[in-house]
Amino acid sequence: MTFKNRNRKRLIRSANRQGLSLLEVILSIAILGTSMTIVSQFFYLGYRAADRARRQFDATLICDSVMAELAGGVIEPQPSSGSDIPNRPQWQYSVDVVESNVAGLLLATVSVRQRNQQDIEMSLVRLLPDPDYNPEEDQ
Repeated sequence: MTFKNRNRKRLIRSANRQGLSLLEVILSIAILGTSMTIVSQFFYLGYRAADRARRQFDATLICDSVMAELAGGVIEPQPSSGSDIPNRPQWQYSVDVVESNVAGLLLATVSVRQRNQQDIEMSLVRLLPDPDYNPEEDQ
């Protein structure tokens, strides 16, 4: 048999083939299933990361808001723990106020955390004027 005849028989055999073998179908389904599983895990991880970022952003805004209320005199500059935030029932804040090294200033720390969520917490530290400070007493 010549080389030309062998190639012609091979072409005729491949031209007569009508479909896929069972092994090819099973292999393609396995590859498709594996790739779909991997892609769905990436979507789930992205969703979790976006949710955590949103909650961290909420904690930052709430903490800044509570600190502004403390600086504006809406909240008394005294230590408090586990106070609820109005209109945000799942969030709590704590305030810690101590005297600083600078006369007339208080060191205020505001911490905000989401109730039932241990991984989301935000703290801000700021120097505030002491409302009870009398500069004449230092002289």
